[in-house]
Amino acid sequence: MKAGWQPKKLRDVCELINGRAYSKPELLAEGKYPVLRVGNFFTNNNWYYSDMELGPEKYCDKGDLLYAWSASFGPRIWTGDKVIFHYHIWKVQPFPMIEKRFLFMWLLWDIAQIKADQGTGTTMIHVAKGSMEDRDLLVPPLPEQRRIASILDEAFEGIATARANAEKNLQNARALFESHLQSVFTQRGDGWQEKRFGDLATFRNGINFTKASRGDSIKIVGVRDFQKNYWAPLDRLESVVTDGALPDSDLLQENDVLFVRSNGNPELIGRCLLVGTLSEKTTHSGFTIRARLNGGGVTPKYLCHFLRSNKARREMIDSGTGINIKSLNQTTLSGLVIPAPSLSDQARVVRQLEGLSVETQRLASIYQQKLAALDELKKSLLHQAFSGEL
Repeated sequence: MKAGWQPKKLRDVCELINGRAYSKPELLAEGKYPVLRVGNFFTNNNWYYSDMELGPEKYCDKGDLLYAWSASFGPRIWTGDKVIFHYHIWKVQPFPMIEKRFLFMWLLWDIAQIKADQGTGTTMIHVAKGSMEDRDLLVPPLPEQRRIASILDEAFEGIATARANAEKNLQNARALFESHLQSVFTQRGDGWQEKRFGDLATFRNGINFTKASRGDSIKIVGVRDFQKNYWAPLDRLESVVTDGALPDSDLLQENDVLFVRSNGNPELIGRCLLVGTLSEKTTHSGFTIRARLNGGGVTPKYLCHFLRSNKARREMIDSGTGINIKSLNQTTLSGLVIPAPSLSDQARVVRQLEGLSVETQRLASIYQQKLAALDELKKSLLHQAFSGEL
């Protein structure tokens, strides 16, 4: 132990104050005080309100140190105005022996150890108040606390700036491909024709099945397999049991194009995949539509690139019907207008887009590695700080 550092329990250096638990009728759409929940800590910008007048310990204000202890967990310095904080959040009141910024940094560092204590397979972490208060920490003298907190603040400010730049560059790399993809199909050359998708392909909805189905066991492409993939991930598909024997008309073939037909998120409607070489019988789910080209002068690779362009995606998304679950239908797909140059020009467009895609992915990988390195640097600095090495 470094000279002057004292072993303490967390309860020795601060008080953890629970927020208030609310029943659903007590959370209002509008009211006097916003109610800060764990989701508002991290990603959720939807707020509830309360008109209740509570004791002063149940409110937090700008500059207060808070700790979310349920599911998404960890410390935050609150930067907003006065709010009521929810039961799943503690207000951390430091005692005079410890600096708030030093304690905040220690709580950040301690997150990794809490995860290790709860097991690598844990997905929903809850930190009990008693076990949190019983956590061990080493506390240096106040001047040393201030020095460490100052060094970490300055370093983290630089890391935050570098991270913002890397994230911006990552967005720019992805936007470069999207911009070029869009321009290819809007700045058309001589000899381009417009063809209805319905004249180029036949369409078929996927199969439905239940846990009670008794029939063939077969690989299936479902909505979860789309994500932002260009090719169907045939090497990692799930298997399902169908209702009876599956007819050949429900089996996929190489160069089939699949679409998300139905989803609760309208922005996923119309996402497409191209089917590559199949090594076993494979079908597709009822939440998807299959298009099978009939040799009408448009190649599958070229078609898929067009269908992933902003204009085509927006047309499919906006056509979705339904209130809670949006659906794309075969009539809409049939009516899509496909801009088609000669086959040689289609091949050239595909080569250009594939080359740019490779370069975009290379740049994205570089920036993702930089982001990972910045995260590791932050962890390393915290480890040094609370091991007495900073």
